[in-house]
Amino acid sequence: MWQLIIFEIQKLMGKKLTLACLLGMALMEAVMIANYIYPRGEAVQYFQEGELMTLDGKEGIEAAQAIAEKYQGPLTDAKVQDILAEFDMEEEDMKSHGLDPSIEGMYTHNFLYASLKAFYDGKGVWNGMTVGEVYGELGQDLNVGYSSGWISMLTALLNTLISLGCVLIIILAPLFAEEYTRGTDALILTGAYGKSKCARAKIIAGFLVTLGLVEIVILTFAAVYLLAYGTAGLEASVQVSDSGAFRNVSYPMNCGQAVLFALLMWFTASLVLTAVSVFVSAAAKSAFNSLVISFVLFVLPLFINWESLGALNLPAQFLPIRQMRLFEIFACPLLHAGSLELNLMWLSIPLALAAVILGSLYAGRAFARHQVV
Repeated sequence: MWQLIIFEIQKLMGKKLTLACLLGMALMEAVMIANYIYPRGEAVQYFQEGELMTLDGKEGIEAAQAIAEKYQGPLTDAKVQDILAEFDMEEEDMKSHGLDPSIEGMYTHNFLYASLKAFYDGKGVWNGMTVGEVYGELGQDLNVGYSSGWISMLTALLNTLISLGCVLIIILAPLFAEEYTRGTDALILTGAYGKSKCARAKIIAGFLVTLGLVEIVILTFAAVYLLAYGTAGLEASVQVSDSGAFRNVSYPMNCGQAVLFALLMWFTASLVLTAVSVFVSAAAKSAFNSLVISFVLFVLPLFINWESLGALNLPAQFLPIRQMRLFEIFACPLLHAGSLELNLMWLSIPLALAAVILGSLYAGRAFARHQVV
């Protein structure tokens, strides 16, 4: 059985188109790492004795983490005002370097200053807003810390993994359908194990390829991140970040929890995507049809205004590409059942298992019942 599985993996990965797609993914991954993680992952700018100092790369990361360490802990009104006061740029210094003090808030300071943009006006002056007014009841549970690096890595990874989803469709589309295109289905299905072991080997190979590629991408990003940043900031709240990517999360979530939930979403979404692609490949009439149908099913949800569809918006959160994006599903409120609270994202596990079982079962049946001529 394992020989059949290895043979199917080699068929999938040995195609020139597959190799070209993987090379493209490697280049994209390198660009995303360079732009979002290292060396362009952080910038700190301040005046020192009248000179404008700009730190980036490793120096920027270390400076930003030192700032976060100084202020780490609960987000309070006093802390907000202290941060704004400490990193305020003197008007004379700004003018001497050709900067406009009236739009100080738009210039680079550091990630922590930028995280508090809701608390200052265009001049960088505190606007009188309190933590409670900006964040509501959630404000009392928020913590300051080095969130910038983690949010950047999650953003880079989700963009990369969505692209990888398209590559996986290209790889998996021919899994069964190519046999129909080439006419080799007749040879396979009339063999002793064509409708059983051969079909199962193809399905298992498809899932192993998906899990392997997703894991490689994630581990590559994680290795670069940990080498450049370490583990600082896992306790920081995702809502208090310079990007504002997860500003709409309505319950306490720190960066460590965000990373774990992101991994859950990415792996379960990849399993559902694979299950759908495997079934479509078995049911389609040709490899080209399989590719087009799978690609449309994967990408189309991005172009639908789900909020206008009311009750359909909630279950649509579990469509693979929407899970991979993270933003919408992270922002979903907790489900309440009496005194119990359930994070919606945990439902991705039974849904992924159901998709794998049903997709594999119906793919095997579709292939076994394919008309051999």
